[in-house]
Amino acid sequence: MDAKLLKEHRVFWVLGGRLRPVKHPSIPDEAALVGFRRQRRLLTQNTLALLEGKPFNDALLWGKKGTGKSTLVRAQLRLSDRLRLVQLDLSGVEFLVEFLDFLHEVPQLKFILLLEDLSFESGSLGEVKLLKTLLDGSVIERPPNAVFYATSNRRFLTGPPSSDGPHRREEEEDLYSLADRFGLKLGFTDFTKEEYLEAVKLHASRFGLKFDETLKRKALEFAAERGYSGRSALQFVKLFASTL
Repeated sequence: MDAKLLKEHRVFWVLGGRLRPVKHPSIPDEAALVGFRRQRRLLTQNTLALLEGKPFNDALLWGKKGTGKSTLVRAQLRLSDRLRLVQLDLSGVEFLVEFLDFLHEVPQLKFILLLEDLSFESGSLGEVKLLKTLLDGSVIERPPNAVFYATSNRRFLTGPPSSDGPHRREEEEDLYSLADRFGLKLGFTDFTKEEYLEAVKLHASRFGLKFDETLKRKALEFAAERGYSGRSALQFVKLFASTL
């Protein structure tokens, strides 16, 4: 591991079992996020506890795609220059065995370990068991400067089983058990109509568009097919702006 690399960059991917820096990271401004005020407040409070050396929880952000789960996690980087974000999926969890041990050597930095789209479809039963061990602590002591934030489409990580054989019940039990390891669970459902239009208005202002009755009507027509979400709001504004 290279401590210098961790100090020089703020965002990393785990690809092919290796830590790779992101030279041009996308760090949203949390003030630009719309809706889910309670979820935003609780996650920010938890991240601040990590920064201040107070007790904190690992967090599971669950809900439909496009509701802003990953965006909210990335926005946490705005809280401090000492924060780092490492993004990986379940297939890369073995990398964390050595990485967590190393983080004891850089106590001045704080790390958000972002597990994207956590479910059985994203990894094997062995990787689920390993992640459970890392979350709870094992022969490797959990470093006090790292928190796990995971996103998933499902509250309990369960979905269609990966097999119909004798391992089906074991799979389900392991997923429920894994979900229980996260002390903070934040649900993200569809936007309300008002939240969707608020997001459209916000994105429209960034593109220099006037939020008038025509834009509002077309935005609602777009949402009739896509649903109300932050992602559909941004998609609509980009589409509208491209036709001008």
